[in-house]
Amino acid sequence: MKKITYFIVPVLIGGLFLFGLDKFLDHEIKDLLNKKDLIPVMNYPLSSEKDKGIILNNHLLKQNDIMMIGSSELGLATKQHPTYYFNTHRSKNGVFTIGKAYTQNLQDATIIGSTDPNIKDKKVVLLLSMQWFMDKEGVTPQHYQGRFSPVQFYAFLQNPEISKENKEEFAKRTIELLAGSGEFKPEAVYAKLYISDSFISKVEKAILHPYFKARQFEVVLKDKGMLFRKLLRAPEKKEVKKGEPINWENETKQAIEDAKKRVGNNDLCIDKMYYEKNFGKNLDKMKGRYDYVNLLESREFDDYELTLSVCKDLGIKPVVVMLPAMDKFYNLTGISREERHAFYDKAEKMAKQKGFDVIDLRDKETEKYYLRDVMHLGTKGWVDVCEKLFKKFDQQ
Repeated sequence: MKKITYFIVPVLIGGLFLFGLDKFLDHEIKDLLNKKDLIPVMNYPLSSEKDKGIILNNHLLKQNDIMMIGSSELGLATKQHPTYYFNTHRSKNGVFTIGKAYTQNLQDATIIGSTDPNIKDKKVVLLLSMQWFMDKEGVTPQHYQGRFSPVQFYAFLQNPEISKENKEEFAKRTIELLAGSGEFKPEAVYAKLYISDSFISKVEKAILHPYFKARQFEVVLKDKGMLFRKLLRAPEKKEVKKGEPINWENETKQAIEDAKKRVGNNDLCIDKMYYEKNFGKNLDKMKGRYDYVNLLESREFDDYELTLSVCKDLGIKPVVVMLPAMDKFYNLTGISREERHAFYDKAEKMAKQKGFDVIDLRDKETEKYYLRDVMHLGTKGWVDVCEKLFKKFDQQ
C-alpha cells in the first residue's frame, strides 16, 4: 500500500502543478498579447511561435492581420520586405510572415489547418516557389521533420471544418515523411491509428487514448511556454500615428538604386556575392544540370492541392503569388521557358478552380533587378508584389 501511495502522490502533485501552470500561462499570455508590441515578432521570419505554434497565429488572425506563408525569400534582408510596407502604420492590416528555407506546401497546409476555424474572413497569402517542384518526390523527410510541429499536427486533425478525406491524406503523408523519426514517433503512431479502422487499431486507440491526451497537453503547454517567454521580452505597446501613404513609384526608384549597389558585372545581373559563391567565373558549368527535372510530375502538386483544399474547407480565400524564376539561368540549366510556363499554368488553374486569386509573375522572369538571385525576389520584386497585395487587400 505504501508503495502505491509513493507512486500516486507524486503523480497527483505533478498533475496539479501542470494544471496550475497551464491556467497561469493562459491568463498571462492573454494579458501580454494585449499589452505588448507584437510588431517585432510579426516581422521576424524565423519565429518558432509562428512557424510551429498556434496561439500567436490565431491571435494575429483575430485582429485581422494578414498571414503570409512562404519560404527562404521571407528571411532575406532587404528594406523592401513586406513588413516594411504593412507593419509601419501605413496600411489597414498588418502582416505576419511564416516560413524559412525548405518550408513547402505540406507545411503550409499544416499551418493553415491548425488555425481556429471560428475565426472568420482570414487573410492569407501563399508564396509559391517553382523550386519546390523540382524534386519528383516533393518535400524530403529531412526537411519536413525539420519544420514539423506536433501542436499544429494535432490541431489539424482535430479541426472540425477539415474534411475527413483531407485529414486522411494529411495523415498518410505524415506517416511517410516521419518514418524513422525518433522525436516524432508518437505523431507517426497517431497518424497510423487515425487512418485505420481495423479491430486491432480500435483497441490500440482505446489503450493509448490517455497517452495521446497527455502528449497533446504537453505540446500545447510547450507552445504556451515558448510564447510566454517571447512576450515577456517584447516591448510595451505604444500609441502611434498613421504613416504617410506609400508612393510606389518612388519606392520602385529607390529599390533599383538599392539593387545597383549589390549587383556586380555578371551574366545574370544578380547579387555579386551570390554569383561569385555559386558560379565563380564560369556560369556555363551549370549547363544542363536540371535536365532530369519534370515539374509537372512532382508529388509537390499533391501537397499543393491539399493546401488549396484545406483552404476551401475552412472558407479561406488565399491570394496565391506565383514567384518567378530567372529565365536565363533555368534555360541554361535545362528547365525551359515552355516547361516553366506549363508549370505556372497548372498551378494557376488549380487555384482558380477553387475560386482563389492568383498573382502570376511569370512575365517578370527577365526583368532587371526583380530577382536578387536566380529564385528569390529582389528589391524591385518585393515592391511590385507588395503594391499588388495592397490593392488586393484594399490597404490604401
